[in-house]
Amino acid sequence: MRHLRFIALALMALIGCAALQAAVTITENTKAYTLKTQRGTLGTQDGYLTCTVNTSFKNQGKFAIIRYEDNTYLYSVNDKKFTCHEATAYDSRNGGWHNVLMSNNPIEPIAVTKANKFADYPYSITSEGRTFNTYVNTQKGICLSGWATYDAGNQFAVSDPVDFDPTEALAILNTFFHSGIEVTYRVKDVNGILLEEQKLSGIEGDVIKSVPTSFVKRAYTLYSIDTPVTVEKDKENIVEVEAVFQMPFTTSPDITDAHWYNLSLRNGEDFCNANLGYKCNDNPSTDDLKSDAYQWAFQGDPYGGIVVYNRSNTAQTLRKNGELVTLGDGTYRWNLVEHANGFLLAAPEDGRFINVYHSSDKHLSFWNNANDINSIFTINEVGIITSVKLESSAKARLQLYPAPAEQSKGRAMLVIPGGGYAYIAGSTEGSDWVPMLNDLGYTVGVLTYTTPPTAPDAPLKDGKAAMKYLRDNAEVLGINPAHIGVMGFSAGGHLASTLATHTSGDERPAFQVLFYPVITMDASYTHQGSRDNLLGSSPSQTLVDLYSNEKQVTAETPRAYLCWGTGDRTVPQANSLNYITALKNAGVPVHQLPLDVANHGFGFKTDFPYHAQIVSDLTTWLTNLEPIFTAVGAPRAAATRDNAIYYNLQGQRVARPQHGVFVTSGKTFIAK
Repeated sequence: MRHLRFIALALMALIGCAALQAAVTITENTKAYTLKTQRGTLGTQDGYLTCTVNTSFKNQGKFAIIRYEDNTYLYSVNDKKFTCHEATAYDSRNGGWHNVLMSNNPIEPIAVTKANKFADYPYSITSEGRTFNTYVNTQKGICLSGWATYDAGNQFAVSDPVDFDPTEALAILNTFFHSGIEVTYRVKDVNGILLEEQKLSGIEGDVIKSVPTSFVKRAYTLYSIDTPVTVEKDKENIVEVEAVFQMPFTTSPDITDAHWYNLSLRNGEDFCNANLGYKCNDNPSTDDLKSDAYQWAFQGDPYGGIVVYNRSNTAQTLRKNGELVTLGDGTYRWNLVEHANGFLLAAPEDGRFINVYHSSDKHLSFWNNANDINSIFTINEVGIITSVKLESSAKARLQLYPAPAEQSKGRAMLVIPGGGYAYIAGSTEGSDWVPMLNDLGYTVGVLTYTTPPTAPDAPLKDGKAAMKYLRDNAEVLGINPAHIGVMGFSAGGHLASTLATHTSGDERPAFQVLFYPVITMDASYTHQGSRDNLLGSSPSQTLVDLYSNEKQVTAETPRAYLCWGTGDRTVPQANSLNYITALKNAGVPVHQLPLDVANHGFGFKTDFPYHAQIVSDLTTWLTNLEPIFTAVGAPRAAATRDNAIYYNLQGQRVARPQHGVFVTSGKTFIAK
């Protein structure tokens, strides 16, 4: 009985402690706290804000909420520094996640608000509208993310309060914001025209060589300072700044001699046009894209605003018309907004972005979400359809990324993302590989294929159609038709290996690169979801054997590169091992890079521990293919630019080509 009483008292004490912790509220300036989420406790290490959820960054510490001139800032007592964030986001697919740094230069105030979803974790912390979030797969354990939904990683509790003297923290803020020395940044364009002035605080003795992080920057503008300035008291400190615009399109001062573009939204699927009343057409023909209604030109700059013309009526410009976007009189100017996947146009009146309004027959309307794919514009110079619709199926599409002319080696890579034959996986298994492959001289085509398959051979038909397109257009694309490889991931690896084992002659790729591939349809070690989606729930043994690619290898199967996690919990490594055995038994050269991880789907994720090793190893393997290619045939180099007449892929004449692939005098010219 005495033991039971002791246990009861202990439980009551624990309950009391939990209630006490839940009841702790934040006091600004005079208290410091331990900050926790359900995933882990915050700390700092190596100049970053970290969390114990990430095993590499787990030092804990106390934090104070510092109130200064109507703003609040998160301060590390251990480091005696504030939080800010890295200038460049490392994950564009999730709205631009930023690592959180510790610095004496707090740029953005933080906001601590009651979230009230989890009673024991009542607070959320935001900066620039982004939420502090803890997660093991972020680069440093904690980041600023675009994830707005409250979850276990972005709601905080404060606990273990201790007394804190804010004198030093407030002094840092005072020095940063009010050193008493005013510095004037005079921004001019390349023609010496004054664009603006910004006045910021400086610290005596500092040598200003570049614009500070607190300097307000315009979209697509590169700022440089030719003459460094040393900040002095009792002196007019003026820093001359040159602004160079690096916009995603070429502007045309003379609209009668303009660069015209097809303007698209929704990942390049919906093309903006005037014929349908300033809407988007998700299925334009080649003739549609050549028509005036689909052609757009730009004037202006990030400071003065962007004017958008349609070729069907250049006397008017694109403008905000209530809740819709139409052509109208005058030169209406849009604010240009950067995005990793394209650009956005915002109305100056309210800051909302042009958006495809799908609920009203795809009118161009407005939305306030910068990361909505219906708000993100991409462009192609008139007639250059980088998103090629293939004839094999309604869904089949090939997204083209030509290698730069100065780097092209006449090679091409057909990249096939995974997704279990249920969907097309994200950019880590597709477009994220483009810069690396372009740098190696490869023109890249990323395939969207039929999912879920309408028949077992439907994805293969799409793959064959993509190979045919690349070979049929080899001269225009500047590639050797014999030098086209295939690269696949997971279920995309199954399709890639199917192309390698079920084709012959011109349809067969020159080589295959497979990452954690599904190879077999044998129920004992296949990926069941891929098998069910491809073959159905009760396939015949004949069908299972036909699409078990380890059984289809011959001496004619192209050489292979395989990389996988030995502990892969999604696609067993037996898929890779058995395929390697079959290739070796057939005398087919094969290179393997097994990784001691359980991960699946790592693709081109830069925070994956073995990412650098993968890039280096694959680069070496592809480089070592060069002598083999040279023996087959010389690379096809792109022609240099001259004063000839240029034609695009659709045979349409283009003046002064800037973006895309062109033909002149029977030769190929690639412009980026």
